[in-house]
Amino acid sequence: MILKRALGVAIVLFWCFMNVLLVKRQLASAPPPVTLATVSVVTESLEEWWGVYFRAEKIGYASQKLVPQKDGYRLQSESVLRLNLLGTTQDVRTRLEMSANADWTMRQFDFELNSTNVRFSARGEFAGNKLSVETSSGGAATKTELTMRQPPYLLAALKPYVVTQQLEPGKPNIFPTFDPATLSQQFTTVVVEGRERVRIGDNVEPAIRVRQEFRGLSVTSWLDGNGRTLKEESPTGLSLVKEKAEDAVVIPGAKSIALDLVAQTAVPVEEPIAEPQRKERLKLRLSGFNLNHFPLNGQRQRLAGDTLEIRREDLSAIGSYKLPATGARYAAYLQPSPFVQSDHPRIRALARKILKKERDAMKAAVKLKDWVYRELAKEPTVSIPNALEVLQTKRGDCNEHTVLFTALARAAGIPAKTVVGVVYLRGSFYYHAWSEVWVGEWVSLDSVLNQFPADVTHLKFLEGEIDRQIDMLQLIGSLKIKVVEAS
Repeated sequence: MILKRALGVAIVLFWCFMNVLLVKRQLASAPPPVTLATVSVVTESLEEWWGVYFRAEKIGYASQKLVPQKDGYRLQSESVLRLNLLGTTQDVRTRLEMSANADWTMRQFDFELNSTNVRFSARGEFAGNKLSVETSSGGAATKTELTMRQPPYLLAALKPYVVTQQLEPGKPNIFPTFDPATLSQQFTTVVVEGRERVRIGDNVEPAIRVRQEFRGLSVTSWLDGNGRTLKEESPTGLSLVKEKAEDAVVIPGAKSIALDLVAQTAVPVEEPIAEPQRKERLKLRLSGFNLNHFPLNGQRQRLAGDTLEIRREDLSAIGSYKLPATGARYAAYLQPSPFVQSDHPRIRALARKILKKERDAMKAAVKLKDWVYRELAKEPTVSIPNALEVLQTKRGDCNEHTVLFTALARAAGIPAKTVVGVVYLRGSFYYHAWSEVWVGEWVSLDSVLNQFPADVTHLKFLEGEIDRQIDMLQLIGSLKIKVVEAS
């Protein structure tokens, strides 16, 4: 009931395939983007339908329509995924409408995600170097303004461009793109790899193979001569396959999908860890991925070669302080964000209610953890987790627990951040999210497992909100863990 990273991965991967990418803010050192000619390369509407598959089992469908307009293009896409998550089947629906200029840069977008008891929407408009965005979730709207050094591109509409402009095979073409779901932008590299024939159903069709790379993840697409996607694959096991509309919308199994996404993305280990909550030290040998892509050293973790040692924090050795925390070094971990609305009156009022007169940082963190653990139902939930939504539904798994705890902690004056990685349960490591709080030192805290500090099987790969968590996709299907020592 607690582990959502695999669930999030399924949704995230689908967004990747649809080119609505989860991304990080662009870096000052990023390479210059490709400059596109202001020409219309699509003169007729393109409508596409795909079946969505995970490890050869159909889990949903998607459609996309690209309509040329006098001054650019309009894109409409929808998807339905039926997910089996620890025995619970949920339908997830997404809808996206975007408009682009004639040079393919984005003008406006309107995004929506609906699942059981959860609705999230985001809409925005780009003008000058500003993107004005309004998100709505949990019965409240949040407005924000993002500064961009250059207009982002509508990547889904770039496939026809890539095909028709005869880009040099093997040469990287770099595009700044924007993700409406996470309000973030990145650079995506597109490489035309060559021509080949690909089987789609009973037919073998000529195709252009294109590779997209972002945040360490590589997605391969096979396109026809008009830029339509025939097939798309990721090393993680998720794929899109072109289908007729009437075939795409059929999901076998009616209301049940046999393949459990959480179990399928677990990382098994040969040596079981007995009573993990009692361990003070854990040594793990990591393989299957580039260790340099993740900040594995820091605080309670130490990396030597390919071996990671994790030591449990000793709370008795940490001197607490009186709330609120002060100092510039903590400011970023006390600030609200579009998904951690720690400045909202409902969040602030709840933090005051829970803490009452408590002003000791460590004791306050425990009270907030206890409340979140006690009051939130433990259920797999498909969402773009944000504190107000979770406060309204009072249910969820690790991401929902973590985002609400983080918001409450920041509202109370406790610096807090989200971290993601894996945690051990019953013979395997599962993708997971938890918190870290500053209580004199940074200490791990898991509000869904009710642990403070978190046990040593919490292996941290990175920290940050959803726009950072795309990096975890590098690990799906690749990460291998060997238990060296547990004491």
